[in-house]
Amino acid sequence: MKTFYTLLFILITFSFSAQIEGTWRLAQIPGALAVGPSQTDYSWWSSSATDIISRNCLFDDSITFNVNGDFTHYMDGDTWLEPFQGVSSEQCGVPVAPHDGAGSNTYSFLNNQLTVYGTGAHIGLAKVVNLGEISTGSPVPMAITYEISMSSDGDTMTVEIDYATGWWKFIYQKTSLPVGSLPTNYDVTFNVSTDIINGNVSTDGIYVGGGFIGGHDALLLDDSDGDGVWSGTVSLPESGGHFTLLNGNCSDWSCKEDISGQSCADPANYNDRNNLLGGFSQDTTLNLQFGSCDNFTHIGQIENNIFLYPNPTKRFLTIHCNNNINTLKVFNMIGNLVMDRNIFKNQTTLDIEYIPNGMYFVELKFDNGSIINSKFIKK
Repeated sequence: MKTFYTLLFILITFSFSAQIEGTWRLAQIPGALAVGPSQTDYSWWSSSATDIISRNCLFDDSITFNVNGDFTHYMDGDTWLEPFQGVSSEQCGVPVAPHDGAGSNTYSFLNNQLTVYGTGAHIGLAKVVNLGEISTGSPVPMAITYEISMSSDGDTMTVEIDYATGWWKFIYQKTSLPVGSLPTNYDVTFNVSTDIINGNVSTDGIYVGGGFIGGHDALLLDDSDGDGVWSGTVSLPESGGHFTLLNGNCSDWSCKEDISGQSCADPANYNDRNNLLGGFSQDTTLNLQFGSCDNFTHIGQIENNIFLYPNPTKRFLTIHCNNNINTLKVFNMIGNLVMDRNIFKNQTTLDIEYIPNGMYFVELKFDNGSIINSKFIKK
């Protein structure tokens, strides 16, 4: 009878281990890494589509669970490094021992719990362990245990770990699955007017961040000419997503703009902006007003009067200015360019019959480099 139960235990253990055997990599999807206060709330931070590209050295790492109980971590010469590993900031770089996949590491998997054994052996991020996150000089554990859940087809594995302060989650997929093509990136230019900010602009400046763009300090804008319009450009994936504006560099998001209740705010996503939801298919310019969903109507100082008529219009739109217009661009509500013209005179008439009904923004650039923005409605 003892032999029977021993054999049964071995068969059960083999059955559980068989679920995890094979080679895995982080899923090439937004949210493949996430952290939050509990297993049901990963709201503190999650990886974006942009992170798949900026952290490609992590997303191309692979982990293998062999049938004999060995665990290998392949990093192909570079991986994601944290300050505790001797670098100045989070970045891609040459793997640092003992988190370099070297050495003989093993694993066990039973009752939906995976334990990897060996100094530096880990899943997901090297810094995350059962008792917290590794900091400079702190000991590296000999074993880490993770909670595992599998998809019904066995091709996707969700790895979760309680690190005392909260929970981390890592989503892995088998390398045998085809990897979808990475999203195409386009340049997105943010022009942010600070005219209606209550109080002063922070000495840290104006930032764009959150959502699919990144952290609170993802893009620092520039106002070197002092006109109150902060500008910057970043390459972003065509899939689009939420973002927000921040008056300063605040990791707790306390300096984030308040646009709650306005048309461009998404209450289901922390009242982040929805201007880029739905994606875009070309380089895009957004002219935004900090703290408001109303687009601002001028960039820089220029003594020109601009007239658009008739407005609204069904087909023809005449644009007249005091000075000669160099270039004219028309953007839709999400910032996609729908018309681009060289004018070289102070008046022009556009045939807009072919564009869909809705509101559009006109960007006029003059010979001296100044820019004026206005809007019209196609009905």
